[in-house]
Amino acid sequence: MTIPPFCPNERCSYHQSTPKDFIWYLRDGHYSSQANGIIQRFRCKHCGSRFSAQTFSLDFHVKRRISYRQLFFLLITSSGIRDMGRILHASTNCITNRISRLARQAIAIHADLLGELCLNEDLVADGFESFAVSQYFPNNIQLLAGKESQYWICSDYAHLRRKGRMSPYQKQRNRLLQAQFTHGRVTVYESFSELLKILQVLSKRSGNQDVTLYTDKHNSYREAVGNLSSSDRLHLFHKRISSKLPRSVSNELFSVNYLDREIRKDLAEHTRETVQFGRNVVNQMERLAIYRVYHNYFKPFRIRGRDDSQTTHAEKAGIPSRSIQREVRSFFTHRRFLSRINGLMYRDIEVWLKRIRTPLKINSDELPAYTMT
Repeated sequence: MTIPPFCPNERCSYHQSTPKDFIWYLRDGHYSSQANGIIQRFRCKHCGSRFSAQTFSLDFHVKRRISYRQLFFLLITSSGIRDMGRILHASTNCITNRISRLARQAIAIHADLLGELCLNEDLVADGFESFAVSQYFPNNIQLLAGKESQYWICSDYAHLRRKGRMSPYQKQRNRLLQAQFTHGRVTVYESFSELLKILQVLSKRSGNQDVTLYTDKHNSYREAVGNLSSSDRLHLFHKRISSKLPRSVSNELFSVNYLDREIRKDLAEHTRETVQFGRNVVNQMERLAIYRVYHNYFKPFRIRGRDDSQTTHAEKAGIPSRSIQREVRSFFTHRRFLSRINGLMYRDIEVWLKRIRTPLKINSDELPAYTMT
């Protein structure tokens, strides 16, 4: 990089935008690293901050390079962490670190592109159940998607209590484990309420457009919609569909049923009866954020027979192709900064900052300092 795009100091006036009429930076020497070779240094004329070309790279603060593109496609084709490590000749810690970097990229470009979405279809919401740590800690990941485009708008996380038949030993163990996990729980009601807030923002941005929301008959959904203010309910029509109906294309819930199927097929930790389950809730949500980007902006909307159409779900929802290509082009290379992203959803911020509580985990997840900017 010969020209820095902006000053990385978030308190500098050149952080959000840089002047066009004069050069705002000075070249300030260079340094050499084993992983990246000779790196140019810069200094901001306004705030005096010193930084390098590597500051804007996705490989900032790494001692070894691996292929993010290869890692991305391994992840969305049901490879486990150890599988990726063997293929890329890297440790599991290295793979997890690079997935976290890709997840922040995914969260950033989804927020930017979602800002260009104007609602022109009904929406569908539902959750699919998985688990993290052990089957004593199931979870419900809420999905909100376009009814016709299957564009994955957002997802949210909720903790559940174990259901179904258990032996006396399992019941006793379940009580002991649940007693240790008393703080940081997120209920289905709270999770679905976050989805409703996002729906309201999209509706207002589209000119207070009337939106029909399809869900199943979960009581928490009805309660959350019922607790909206009268002004928020004015443009929202909630239709409840039985979850026992066949999961065919004619089903009103087809969009989220389709996403459920694809997630369970393509992400190893959500495959039924898998041994590759999630050990950490934040890491699990990071992998889902990456898959959301793949589904929306990489994967074709429909492939039938010999049809080679590359129309994506995002384009089907009305997001301009030019904007998608601009973001995707730099997805594997240019580092995104938290302070420069507008419209981040609450749960995505929680994932970025690693704030979601993992059951039985005492210490919080380690957060590198550079992720805060």
